[in-house]
Amino acid sequence: MALSQNTSAIALSAATAILLTFSGCGGGGGSTGTTVNTDTNTTTDTNTTTTSTLLYDGAGAADIEARYTANDSTYSAVPAPAYDAANISVLTGDITVDTTLTADKQWDVQGLVKVKNGATLTVEPGTVVFGDAGANYIVITQGSKIIADGTKADPIIFTSKAALQDPSTADVGQWGGLTVLGAAPTNHASPFYEVDETDADFAFGNAVAGAGDANDNSGILRNVYIMNSGYTVATDLEINGLSLAGVGAGTLIDDVTVINSSDDCIEIWGGTVDVSNLAMINCQDDSFDLDYGYSGHATNIFVQQKEIAHAGFEISSGGDTPMTTAKISNFSINKVNGSDEGGIYIKDDTTAPAFVNGLISTLGATDAAFHTKKLFSATQKAVIAFNDVTVRAETLYDGAGAADIETRYTANDSTYSAVPAPAYDAANVMALTGDITVDTTLTADKQWDVQGLVKVKNGATLTVEAGTVVFGDAGANYIVITQGSKIIADGTKADPIIFTSKTALLSPAAGDVGQWGGLTVLGAAPTNHASPFYEVDETDADFAFGNAVAGAGDANDNSGILRNVYIMNSGYTVATDLEINGLSLAGVGAGTIVDDVTVINSSDDCIEIWGGTVDVSNLAMINCQDDSFDLDYGYSGHATNIFVQQKEIAHAGFEISSGGDTPMTMAKISNFSINKVNGSDEGGIYIKDDTTAPAFVNGLISRLTDTDAAFHTKKLFSTLQKATISFKDVTAK
Repeated sequence: MALSQNTSAIALSAATAILLTFSGCGGGGGSTGTTVNTDTNTTTDTNTTTTSTLLYDGAGAADIEARYTANDSTYSAVPAPAYDAANISVLTGDITVDTTLTADKQWDVQGLVKVKNGATLTVEPGTVVFGDAGANYIVITQGSKIIADGTKADPIIFTSKAALQDPSTADVGQWGGLTVLGAAPTNHASPFYEVDETDADFAFGNAVAGAGDANDNSGILRNVYIMNSGYTVATDLEINGLSLAGVGAGTLIDDVTVINSSDDCIEIWGGTVDVSNLAMINCQDDSFDLDYGYSGHATNIFVQQKEIAHAGFEISSGGDTPMTTAKISNFSINKVNGSDEGGIYIKDDTTAPAFVNGLISTLGATDAAFHTKKLFSATQKAVIAFNDVTVRAETLYDGAGAADIETRYTANDSTYSAVPAPAYDAANVMALTGDITVDTTLTADKQWDVQGLVKVKNGATLTVEAGTVVFGDAGANYIVITQGSKIIADGTKADPIIFTSKTALLSPAAGDVGQWGGLTVLGAAPTNHASPFYEVDETDADFAFGNAVAGAGDANDNSGILRNVYIMNSGYTVATDLEINGLSLAGVGAGTIVDDVTVINSSDDCIEIWGGTVDVSNLAMINCQDDSFDLDYGYSGHATNIFVQQKEIAHAGFEISSGGDTPMTMAKISNFSINKVNGSDEGGIYIKDDTTAPAFVNGLISRLTDTDAAFHTKKLFSTLQKATISFKDVTAK
């Protein structure tokens, strides 16, 4: 399938797994170890972190908190310390001797505070440093150090006086920020910190481009929050939340969270410092800006916009001695509609970073996943690399270098396909109607019109060729693969199988939720209900699934193959609470293959699984108006590489219930990302009853409002549930 600039990319193969262990991304709760994300899902760190202020709600809030924090998990809410008027000490002028800011005081930054002449500024764990509105900021000059080594329990906080006095008024640009200047190489000769290039103390790097001390040590920033920063000194002279200029590899930067910056959250000019476990939330320019030949390794990087802003990552160089060749691994960029400059903005032709294991999510046709300013140079095209980078965007590439970055993206072990938008082919439409009782093939040279309820039954197999289009008109036009029958819909990346609506075929721009029914597969694997029936019509004998005995059935039952399949514009409502999902799997067994399935635009759930043992992998669920991924009836399979992106207000990211305990719903869900929009409810993960005990591994839950909890619960947990439900490496933002 040809790839164009104005399409959506869905990268959901095993080779491009969504590898989302962001343990340590902010929250004061990251690890100091290393998280390794590969296709084998190996981790060497088991911390779970969050910066949410509403983590849990509902009757079982305390129960799920206990399970979340008991499973090698640590977290802290975004700190909101109170202003302590009786214990304020002023911090002003030049600091030229070793100085300690103690935690028993709050330190008021007044004007420009420079740490210079080789002095070390030590900041104790738990210390609060704040600035009033204006150019109140701290600069650690070249040759000096800052030792701000907080702990998870007692992070160090840099914030504004306004937010200290009233946390509800916290906002961008309420004070300056923190800048560290080192002597490591950059690709500029004699560079100066841009806020005042006439100040001799603002020199960094070296007089010779490419020269300097690669192992220069400017100290430690660990378990640190920098909030409400970004004062504008003059046009294009802004103080970032955190600026690192010429900082060397001897410096330790780990677990730093920047929230609310009117400029960039974190900008790095050159240098060789490795940075890890960085969270950047609500930055109004770029979130993460790399320049001047930065060549360090940035790992576990989380970007969450909350308001319209510029690039997620802006990467430039301004020279080639060295080029900006950072390695950025284990990252997530989540942008809001109306933003610009792309998820990743490659700004010049001497920029060649390597991107490994990441997710880019942009909303809106004007904000590309990859934005470029110039044609790529020959060197750049030979060096820039992508490996396991997953994109969710309406526009993949734009700008002068669009074709160049597309070439590099697709050449580096990266696979994806654009969301298909086939045209209606009136001359080659075949009706698909009634019961299919003998083996039948839907060929790719026709488009197949689902008319009414189409049942595949009596042990028949429905084969759908790669590249085939199946569509339904508005109404209860849907397909059910009954128990004992099969569907073999085995598409390819180049020729996926498409289930969609007639409306969208006639005009792709008109594609929307609820424009036809959907696809349902019924199997004979165990559930925790006796003699269950597909809920759309429980009086229809053909809608039976599972077994007459709860917990019994054929765990290895085979209902066929769904692979490289799109199901779009689905979800017809038959009656109140009787809705057809995009894809329904009921009692489906482990002999069935469900891999690389994308459901877009469903008026009900995108994918719902009632019981069974089938493993599902590489699922994308986008714009589902009820729950995106709904598990019930004792489902006990493994769901891996699961992506949820809301685009409109909806309910839970994952809704998980059981309705029984023979077996409990005990799915393992690993490598997942849940991205919810403002105004949604029922939580990122909704635990709906007291017989639900899945295991969550390597995931990210991102919400844009604190009225929608990361974890929503309906009931107090049962003793068995509390002993079984588990979390490992799950980050909530």
